[in-house]
This record gives sequence, C-alpha cells and structure tokens, in this order.
Amino acid sequence: MNKRRNPRLEILHDDDSFCAVSKPAGYSTVSERWDHDRICLIDLLWSHWKQTDSAAPRPHVVHRLDKETSGVILFARNAVAQSKLRNQFMEREVKKSYGALVKDLPDPPRGTSIFQVAENPARPGSMRFQSNGKECITEYQVMEAYRDHCWVEARPRTGRTHQVRMAMAKLGTPCICDPLYGDGQPLFLSSFKRGYRKGRDAEERPLLGRLGLHALSITVRHPVTDDPMTISSSPPKDLAAALRQLRRWSRA
Repeated sequence: MNKRRNPRLEILHDDDSFCAVSKPAGYSTVSERWDHDRICLIDLLWSHWKQTDSAAPRPHVVHRLDKETSGVILFARNAVAQSKLRNQFMEREVKKSYGALVKDLPDPPRGTSIFQVAENPARPGSMRFQSNGKECITEYQVMEAYRDHCWVEARPRTGRTHQVRMAMAKLGTPCICDPLYGDGQPLFLSSFKRGYRKGRDAEERPLLGRLGLHALSITVRHPVTDDPMTISSSPPKDLAAALRQLRRWSRA
C-alpha cells in the first residue's frame, strides 16, 4: 500500500466539460497493472470531485504523462468532451510545451529533432530508436544555460511515448535522473557548487531525485465553445529549487 500522504491537487482549470490538473511527480495517470494498491492521479482527482459532489462520475482520461513527469494534464468530465479533446490530440492540433532540466548543452542550442522510434521488446515500457519506426518531431530551445546543465523548452509536434526524453537523449543531453535514456543519477549541489562542504556526519540529499521533466503548458480548443485555451503550470518546488541553485552557483 502507498503509505505517503496524498498531495493536495493543484487545479488549473475546471468546468462542466473538463478539468486541468498540475500533476505531481511520482503518480501514474491511471492504475498500474503491477501495483493496483498504489493510488493514481485519476483516483486523486475523483476523490477531490466527490468532496463537493458525492455522485461525481469517474474522470475520463484524455492523455497521459509519465509517472515521474510533473505538470499540466487534462481529464474530461464526460464521454463527449473526452472524444473531442482526444481527437485534437490525434489530429496533432494540441500545442504542448515541456521544460526539461538536462545535462550539458545541446548543439545547436535551438532546432528541431527528428527521429523514428519503436517499442523496445528487451525492456517493456520503454522505446528505442529504430529507422523504420514511428516518426518523432520535437522543436526545442535552450532557455537557460549553466556550466554543465541547461533548462530547455521542448515542443513535441507528434505524440509518441517518451518523445521529449528521447529527443533530449538523441541530442546528447539526457534529462536529469532519467533511468531509461540517461544515467538515472540525481542532481546534487556538490556536483556543481565550487567549494561545497557538507555538514559533519550528514548525508547529502539530492536537489532533484526524480526525472527533470515538467509539462509547462497545453493549448487546446474548448470541447463545447471551440475557443482556444492555453493552460500553464509553473515548475513544482523540487524542480524550482534545483533551478534556483543552478542559477546561483553554476552560471555558464
């Protein structure tokens, strides 16, 4: 069972058609096949809805984020809204922006990454680069550069599994703490602060011990009014703290 306290959800938008949530890292969008006892994001949102409406229907999944990725995610309140929003994703009409904290600096610092991928049978749940696979197109640009890391905005134009993570890895700048496409190592202050000294008998805790990826914004058309909407989410505390320390101690 998951013993940790469930987080208070940050609701970014909510109406009769759909809801946008700032997903916390560490929670799967839906229940994982191998761990039905661990609460997932859709259950958290349903519990939140039932606090004001005991008859609230279970949220409808529109799209997903990786378990360790934080940021904007949408859920529909009914099947009609779900279908209309999903169609926008399928037709590549949705504009998405991610913030990725990565190692080193991509060369060039701004461009478009295009490659093909397929499922990796040797490692279920992951993808691999494959010349005859499905195309991935990701635009990217460096927003902040540090000595050995940078903060990148990535804008996927296709919607493949792990697309942004693989785009960063393809550029030779994998996301921090990515166990699939990077080295999986956390970010420590001692790795970039010159003259760092840890406290006596104290074990250094990582600044960021999870995947350095955050869904910054999504632009969709409202499923009822058809008006364009951009919904944004600021980086959560752990990622924001890591960025502050990098700005302070590791400027390029």
